[in-house]
Amino acid sequence: MTDSPANAETARPRLRLPLIAALALAFVSLSLISGVAYIVVLAGATNTAERLLVDRAARLVEAELGAIRSRLDPVTEHLEMIAALAAHGRLNVESAVDMREALAVMMGQVPAISSAGFATLDLRLDRVIRTPDGDLVRDTVSLLDTPRGLDRFRELQTTYRTFWGALFWNDLLRQPVLNVRTPVRRIDDAFIGGLIATVAVGDLSYLIGEATPASGGRYFVLVGRDKVLAHRRLIDPRGLDLSEDRPLPTIRQVDDPVLARIWDPPVGSARIDRALGDLGHVVEAEGRRWVVVYRELHRYGPEPWLVGQYSPIEDAASDLDRLIDGAMVGAATLVVAALLALVMGFSMARSIRTITSAAESIERLEFEQPFHRRSRLREIDDAGQSLDKARGALKWFGAYVPRWLVFRLMELGEDAVRSHRRTVTVMFTDIVEFTPQAEDLPEQETAELLNHHFALLGACIEREEGVIDKYIGDAVMAVWGALARMDDHADHALRAALAIARVVREDNARLRAAGRPPVRLRIGLHSGPVVVGNIGAPGRVNFTVVGDTVNMALRFEQLGKEFMTSQDEVVVLASAATMAAVQDRSALSIGAVEPVLRQVKGHDRPVEVHRLV
Repeated sequence: MTDSPANAETARPRLRLPLIAALALAFVSLSLISGVAYIVVLAGATNTAERLLVDRAARLVEAELGAIRSRLDPVTEHLEMIAALAAHGRLNVESAVDMREALAVMMGQVPAISSAGFATLDLRLDRVIRTPDGDLVRDTVSLLDTPRGLDRFRELQTTYRTFWGALFWNDLLRQPVLNVRTPVRRIDDAFIGGLIATVAVGDLSYLIGEATPASGGRYFVLVGRDKVLAHRRLIDPRGLDLSEDRPLPTIRQVDDPVLARIWDPPVGSARIDRALGDLGHVVEAEGRRWVVVYRELHRYGPEPWLVGQYSPIEDAASDLDRLIDGAMVGAATLVVAALLALVMGFSMARSIRTITSAAESIERLEFEQPFHRRSRLREIDDAGQSLDKARGALKWFGAYVPRWLVFRLMELGEDAVRSHRRTVTVMFTDIVEFTPQAEDLPEQETAELLNHHFALLGACIEREEGVIDKYIGDAVMAVWGALARMDDHADHALRAALAIARVVREDNARLRAAGRPPVRLRIGLHSGPVVVGNIGAPGRVNFTVVGDTVNMALRFEQLGKEFMTSQDEVVVLASAATMAAVQDRSALSIGAVEPVLRQVKGHDRPVEVHRLV
C-alpha cells in the first residue's frame, strides 16, 4: 500500500537547525545585509517610486493597526485583571458598590471604555456608564430589562475565555458600540458572574481620524466588504440615519468617493500591481489615481475587520527625492538590520513562550487547543512535539476525571482520596419523561439539550460549593461535604436546589418562546453518613460516596412522581435529616414546611417528606 500525500508530507524530514547555529546564521546574515544594502538601494532608486509608495502605505496601515490595538487591548487587559481579582476573592462580587467602584477605576485608566458592567448569577447588572460630558454614572439594573441581556449572560456562563462579541446599538450614545466580555470564575472553576465593557465606534473613528495624512489620504475600517466601522465621517454620525436595525453605514453612505469605489476594477501598471500583491490595489476617483492598502484584523469580533488607508499615487515623488539624496540610506540600512535581528529574537522568544504557555496549560488541565507550532529550531521543535503528545494523552484523562478531584490530589496528594466516613448531603436530579422526548429528537439535538441542562445545573451546584459526583443518563448526583468537612452542607444543598428550580423555570420560558417543550425536573435531597474515597477494582476506580444516604437521596427524587402534577415544572423534596441539618433556615427563605409521611423502599416505617418547591 502506498502512502497518501498527507502521510508522505508528514514523513518527509524537515530541515531543523540547532539554536546556536540559527543565531550564528542570523548574525552572519545581518553583517552581509549591512554591507550590501547601501549599494543595492542606490542602484535601484530610480525604479522604486511605486514600491516606495507601497512600503510607505504598508507602514501607515501597520501604524493604524497598532493604534487600534493600543486603544482596544488595554480594555481586554483591565477587564481580565478585574476578573482575576474577583476570582481570587480580592473583590467582593456580592457588593454592587465594590464592583461598580472597581469598574469606575478601570474606566478612569482606560478612556476608550464607554460603559462597563458586572452581571451576577441572580441576573443583576452592576454598571458604570460614561456620559457624553465625560461623567461616570453608576447604577444597577436587571439583565431581564436589557436587550438580549439574558442571552449574553448565558453565553458567558458556558465559556472560559475573554472574547469580543458582535457590536450592538447604544441608545444613550446614539451609536453602535464594540463589546468585550469575560467570565469570572473562582479558582475552582465555578462561574460566579461575567464582566462586559463597551467602546463607542465614534471613538475608534476619532482615533484614526487624528492620523489622517494631510495629502488627501484617508484611513478606514470596514466590517466585511461593505459596512463602515470607522471613518472620519463617523466621528459625528448624525445625518447618517443609524439605528439599532442599521447600526453601520455602507461605503456609499459616508460621503467618501474614493472609498465608495474601493471594489471597482483596479487600474494601474503591471509593475505596481506586482508590488502591491495582496496588500491592495489602485483605484481611480475624482480624476486621480489612489493606492488603497488594507489588512485583515480578526481579534475584535465575530466578523473580520478590514483596516486600510488610501493616498494619492503622486506621494511617491517626495519619497523618491528623499531616497536619491541618500542622506538617510546608511541609517535606514542599520535600522533594517536591527529590526531583522529583533524579529529573529522575538521569533525565538515567541516559540519559547509558546512552550512555556503549553506547560502552564497542562498544569491547569487545559487540553482543548494544540500547543505546538512547527519550528525549524531543533530543540524547540522537539520540545513542542513532546508537549503536544502529552496533551493528546492527557486530554482523555481530563475528559473523564473530574478536575476538582485532580486539583485536590495535586494539593493534598493521596491523602485526599483515602476512604473515610463523613456526614454529607446528597442530591439527585432527574428529567421527567426524558427518554420518550429524546426518542423524537435527532441525536445531536438530544446531546445539545443535555449539555445545556447540565451546564445550568452545574453552575448552581458549583456556586454553592457542591461537587458533581456523576452523570447518570439525564440524572445528576451531587454531594456537599465530601471533599472537606462542611458544617453547613445542608444549607448549601438547599440553596443550590432552589437556584436550580429558578433557572429551570427561566430556561423553560425561553424554550416555550422558541416553540419547544419545557423541561420538567425532580430533585431529591437527603443528609447522613457516607463512605468517601476510591471505590472500584484495582486499576479502575472512582472517587465517590457510598452508603444508605445515597440510596435515600435517590428514593426521595423518585418520590417526586407522587407529588408532581402536570402543571408543575420542578419539584424539590428533602428528608427530615436534611431539614434538621439546616443551620440558618431564615437565610434560605424557607418557612415552616409541613412534612408528610411516605413509605420508602428498604425502610419498614414511613419517612417524613418535606416539599420545598
